[in-house]
Amino acid sequence: MTLVIDISPVPKDSWESSFLLERLQILQTVLLKDFKKRINEEIESVMQELRQNELRLNEFKAFAKTQNTNTWSNRISLTEKWEPWITDGVTSNSKEVHTASTTGSSSDSKQSKNHPRPLPDKVFVTRESYLTALLEVNHMRSIYNIFLIVFLCFFLNTVIYDYLTEGRVYFGLGTVRKGLEKIDYVLCVWLIEHLLVFLLYYGFKMWANVRLKLWRQHALQCFWSHSCLITYISSQLVFGYVASVLCRRLELGFIPSSVLLLESTRLLMKMHAFVRTNAARVLSGKLKVVISSGNENTKNNEVTTLQCHHCLAPFHTYLYFLFAPTLIYRDHYPRTTHIRWKFALARFMEVVAIAFLYSYIYERHIKVHFGNIGREELTTYTLIIKLYSMIMPCNIIYLCGFYLLLHAWLNFTSELLRFGDRMFYKDWWTSTQFDAFYRNWNVVVHDWLYEYIYKEAYTNIFKGSKLLATLLVFYTSAVVHEYIIGYALGFFCPIMFTLFGGCGVITVYAVRDAPKRVGNFCVWLSLILGNTLLFSLYSMEYHARQNCPRVYEKWMDYFVPTMWKCYH
Repeated sequence: MTLVIDISPVPKDSWESSFLLERLQILQTVLLKDFKKRINEEIESVMQELRQNELRLNEFKAFAKTQNTNTWSNRISLTEKWEPWITDGVTSNSKEVHTASTTGSSSDSKQSKNHPRPLPDKVFVTRESYLTALLEVNHMRSIYNIFLIVFLCFFLNTVIYDYLTEGRVYFGLGTVRKGLEKIDYVLCVWLIEHLLVFLLYYGFKMWANVRLKLWRQHALQCFWSHSCLITYISSQLVFGYVASVLCRRLELGFIPSSVLLLESTRLLMKMHAFVRTNAARVLSGKLKVVISSGNENTKNNEVTTLQCHHCLAPFHTYLYFLFAPTLIYRDHYPRTTHIRWKFALARFMEVVAIAFLYSYIYERHIKVHFGNIGREELTTYTLIIKLYSMIMPCNIIYLCGFYLLLHAWLNFTSELLRFGDRMFYKDWWTSTQFDAFYRNWNVVVHDWLYEYIYKEAYTNIFKGSKLLATLLVFYTSAVVHEYIIGYALGFFCPIMFTLFGGCGVITVYAVRDAPKRVGNFCVWLSLILGNTLLFSLYSMEYHARQNCPRVYEKWMDYFVPTMWKCYH
């Protein structure tokens, strides 16, 4: 393909014609160069896409298989068709809820144009975790083997160091044993908490049955429902308060306190999910009674009673939900056909291995750098050296914590329970924006926040304001994180809340319009620096309180870090 410009000479042989001829020749040369360059770029782009497609089809079959499907889709819009994705045991009652929501939203849109549009619902399907799918590829499996070799190097380092310095090998058991002190107390409290959670099912069932019997007496029915609501909210507050008090009264260490607080928070979230989902069914059943009871006859009342009894699933469904690795209540979940015992054992061994890795990091890094905070001299120079020395250990703690909790442990429990939906996280490591990172980092908790806080606030409180609903979710999560860390460590030092609720909110909007590569770079930069500050400052405050006892004369002293008091 050739670009030709007619530059035939002008009849008059003048200076103007020579100048015009010269300029047209230059223009022709520039256009041809630019055209050839663009053609070559397009050809190279097409060839690169063909090579990548061939690579995906031959080398990365797992990636090519899932790219054009909804395997990793977490929610489905209420306006989309429901039936095609109801497979592998997804609940039939979800379809009923969806149909009712769609009908209600369409009627509301006719009544008011300002009504918030319906938000998508959570969908459960049978699927593996991201890393499980990635590790099916030989290239990713090689990287996994590299990390195993690195872990073995850490293990050998511990063995050789203990043998040469103290003449015996500890394998980090001393730190593990000390960290698990009084774990039996936690187990007892955990069992008692579950007994109380079991009572919630029967309490809720009693509320629904009594409310049904009082359907003709509206005032008494409202009094009964409001009394039960107040009792439920009070029990939730007492439940969380008792767990916090027991951490201090029993003088639990960091690990037992963390286990107790995390389990108590998990049970609180599960109880709310069960009550919120089933309360909507009971209330909708009440509407059916009023509409269908035009004539007061016994037969009609019996039919209505059967409808409301079917609103509440049997106890074994509630029991499965309490132990299932999800915080969203459904009557049924997709299940696998059998238990892969080798897969479950491999995940459990990874949990044990990471626990010993944490022991190594504490003994060789955290204790070495911060064990004498409050007793040794601390200058700006030494503080900078300590913080930079902790960059790698802190981020190993962060990444291994993700792998331990969200991949190894949840996949282990899922395999034992044959829970089909293993999407506990998404590909957060490729996030180019911070809001995408927060959505993909912990899908289990994010689904609960989205379903029971964001959607409620968006629909009922802020009336369609996504910004305010998002900020509410953000600061609720920050407060709960700080609550767990504060009671587990035994002191108030809102580092997590400051980084999460302050810097975290700012960074969401700071890099929103950045290019993808720059955005991903900024996400990882903030994670590396933020985790270093987070773990280092908490460690410094923890050891400062042990090495530098202080007297609290005023209530304001509880809000001043001990590390600050030690050196000022």
